[in-house]
Amino acid sequence: MKLILQIFAFLLFLGVIYVVVINGAETLTLNVYPPQYDEISEVVQHATKTFSVPFFTLSVLCAGLLAGLFLFVPFYLTQTEQLFAYKRELEKSSIKTDNSSSQVKVLQAKIDVLEKALKEALNKQD
Repeated sequence: MKLILQIFAFLLFLGVIYVVVINGAETLTLNVYPPQYDEISEVVQHATKTFSVPFFTLSVLCAGLLAGLFLFVPFYLTQTEQLFAYKRELEKSSIKTDNSSSQVKVLQAKIDVLEKALKEALNKQD
């Protein structure tokens, strides 16, 4: 699934680059502010700005990438923090397991020594 999404993203990026190359000489006029009506001269004034299509397309692409980055980085950081906390818990539990298994081995060794001593003591009494 991850590979399919990466291929899809790459194809979309190539599509944007294609639009930029095809429309290299074109311009785009955008309204910067809403139209204002001048009552004295009875004229509607438009505040417009002219951009080249490649500049506008790449600006929108960069704005979208930054918006996506700013939206999903906090989720990513939260996931990595939770992953590190989970790893620490696993390490703690494995250390506890190792510690308890070593304690069992020590106790088993002590029991073996006591059994030997008891057998020797019983053999000396006979």
